[in-house]
Amino acid sequence: FPDGDLFTFPDLEPHGAGAGGEGGTAGYLAACGDRLLLADDEYGVLRLTSPLTGDTVVLPGLVIGGGVSVRDVPVVLADEAAPSGTAPRRWRDSEEMSVLKLVVCPVGGGGGGLVVAAIVGREHFAKVALCTPEGFVWSISARDRWRWYDDMAFHGGRLYALTQAEDLLAFDVVDAGDGEPVVTGVERVVRSSVDALDVEDTRMHYLVTSLDGALLMVRREMADAGSTDGFEVFEADLAASRWVEVGGLGAGGEALFVGRLCSRAVRAPDDGDQIFFLDDTDGLSFRWELQPRPPYQVAAYDMVRRTFSMLMWKKPLEDGNTPVTWLFPDDDDDDDRVTK
Repeated sequence: FPDGDLFTFPDLEPHGAGAGGEGGTAGYLAACGDRLLLADDEYGVLRLTSPLTGDTVVLPGLVIGGGVSVRDVPVVLADEAAPSGTAPRRWRDSEEMSVLKLVVCPVGGGGGGLVVAAIVGREHFAKVALCTPEGFVWSISARDRWRWYDDMAFHGGRLYALTQAEDLLAFDVVDAGDGEPVVTGVERVVRSSVDALDVEDTRMHYLVTSLDGALLMVRREMADAGSTDGFEVFEADLAASRWVEVGGLGAGGEALFVGRLCSRAVRAPDDGDQIFFLDDTDGLSFRWELQPRPPYQVAAYDMVRRTFSMLMWKKPLEDGNTPVTWLFPDDDDDDDRVTK
């Protein structure tokens, strides 16, 4: 939780590593796997830390002229419609950037190298930033477009991002020659469906790689920020450039844990075809102060029966910009346990 409390799943009991925020987890900015992204204001850096193991990767701060390098490298855009607008100047030229999403990809054939990718900016106007712990600088393309992203994932060795309009974009990332990864190409590999462009209801989206290797888009239908009407799951058919709806997961032995900051498919023989989700709309534009909040903190949706189950009732929290998130321990012995 944003206040630093950790709970294990499925027992929903407090976890000692973060109880009361004593593990230093309060005030996180983003999450990835079993790690939380924390700002170290004293040294002007970011720390990607596991509250479960204490392992930490130090990353540069997201400040233009400090830890951010704006690269004027040509970017090839393929099969993407022209944007309907541009970011306001006060956002384009802002010295500080907010982290909306962060993912980590091991590179180098198990040699221990990492590429960290982040969606940075604002909800409706954001860009992709890249860095390596060794290079210690965030690289942002001056020539790529500002977009409204909903999620991002590494899949099959490539970086993908999902727009709010349900376009799936694939990014070409290369070494600029100085150790900095840079974006050189963006291709729309899946076009949004027609009905996705003509909808009045609110939607949230999550990108998840299934256990059988498919890239899934989870669409969350919402009348408003305080209620969820249902979920639909689609598989990316890259050959046909379209989303294909699926009615179940992994022959009934798979569940999805989805969250705005971190999502994962998990083997679940007893909870197959379940989507576990959070009240994670904090900080989004469609959530306003006086709007009723849902009564739950954690809930589940059965894809087959199309029914909801409330698993954890609302925990008193102050409204903020960072939502509650899942954490996923990497220890093989903890495969059946999820932390949030």
